[in-house]
Amino acid sequence: MSTQLTPAQELRVFDKALDALAFKVAESCLLLDCPNPEKFDPAGKRIDPSPTLCAGCYREWAVNKAMKEMEASHD
Repeated sequence: MSTQLTPAQELRVFDKALDALAFKVAESCLLLDCPNPEKFDPAGKRIDPSPTLCAGCYREWAVNKAMKEMEASHD
């Protein structure tokens, strides 16, 4: 990256990158390793998965994992 970004711009870039990566992961391994099966199949009502639906779960999982690791490193 040759452009100097402000901290806010850098966060937006990382946020968009996380979305893109989550979509790629969901697209390539749809339901093989679902990070949140309860959300996917609430009350036994199967939802037809899509990369977009799964990308949201993978993104949420990745953000939560990063936050937990950061919190643990401050203890």
